[in-house]
Amino acid sequence: MAGANTPLQTEPQQTAWLEVFLLWFAGISAAMQFAKFSVSYNELLDYYQAGPTLTGASISVVGTIGLIFGVTAGLVAGKIGYRKVLIGALLLGASLSLIQSFMPAFEIVMATRVLEGFSQLGVVIAAPTMIAKLSAPQHRSITMGLWGTFFGVAFAITGLVGKPLIAHFDLSGLYLAHSLLIGSMAIALFVLLERNESRYGSAPQASSDSYLTKLGKVYRTPRTLLPGLVFVFYTCTLVSLLTYIPNFIEQDSLRTTMQVILPLLSTAGTFIAGALSQYALKPQRVAQIAYIGLACGALALIQGIETPLIFCLIVGQMILFAGLIPGAALAMIPRLARNSEEQANGYGIIAQLGNLGATVGPPSFATFITLFGLYGLAGFVMFICLMGSLFAYLALRLES
Repeated sequence: MAGANTPLQTEPQQTAWLEVFLLWFAGISAAMQFAKFSVSYNELLDYYQAGPTLTGASISVVGTIGLIFGVTAGLVAGKIGYRKVLIGALLLGASLSLIQSFMPAFEIVMATRVLEGFSQLGVVIAAPTMIAKLSAPQHRSITMGLWGTFFGVAFAITGLVGKPLIAHFDLSGLYLAHSLLIGSMAIALFVLLERNESRYGSAPQASSDSYLTKLGKVYRTPRTLLPGLVFVFYTCTLVSLLTYIPNFIEQDSLRTTMQVILPLLSTAGTFIAGALSQYALKPQRVAQIAYIGLACGALALIQGIETPLIFCLIVGQMILFAGLIPGAALAMIPRLARNSEEQANGYGIIAQLGNLGATVGPPSFATFITLFGLYGLAGFVMFICLMGSLFAYLALRLES
């Protein structure tokens, strides 16, 4: 497709690695807005006595903001400036965690969680757009693969240090530590990043179109939509696999071990996808291979395997291939986009559809598992892989 490979204005000759890593750390600190409430769920349940439903909602409500406003945030960020949006979002997140550290009434906590959704969304729109802009062409897929690991790394770090923090300093200590972390990221990026917004994104093109017209154009543009459609089937699947597959492992010790290993395999797959997309294959091809590998694993699961270790190896293979998908989808965006505005819109769609997948995936898988057991899980995975491969193929056609 003509224009798909048009350079994004001035391409940097060298990757600004320090800035890239700090932006990645900023993403990790923002993802901890999910992880800190996940790791402290039982303590929140005991402290506030709000019941499992409302306490569970305090975890997921952050993602609903991305589900509703994902594309809108992409449009707004390009207009305001990505550096301003990023630093403002981080400062907002630091302030909200500070409020939570005082353990206010549960209604106030829920209000801060809604606002944290805007903070998290601002970071996941601005940071990857800036990373792509600060990366030399020969490193862009690698840096996008690195960015794609931020969510898994955030949960791994929070899982490692969260419980000890709670044990020594209670819930308030955990939330205060997060406030200091995300606030320090805002200060570091404010000092380090150049104030010239043109370094991080092209100026928005003058347009007389209404907001709704612009919004419709984002969804009608294959360059911005298709990476998100490849990504949505990943979020629909991974959260569900990590939640339900351990229940099929009968040995308690093996199940506990897999609950630690599987997220790490997913994170490794995401980074591997960035390297493959940079040096070996187009990211669309990587996504196709990932979905095929995931489908083959699902097919192997229903072959009547009775050996727990072999079952776990197949599950590990599935999670590793699933982890390739976000790295490939994120690498597609700077490859297909013609300017930084389209990049931000692409990340906005990924934020929106990613939250949609994470919302509808678990109950859908639960229904199939209830009706058909392991066959239902494997069959639904294979259907999802068919759809994800189809959209990856259509994204590949954009460059033909």
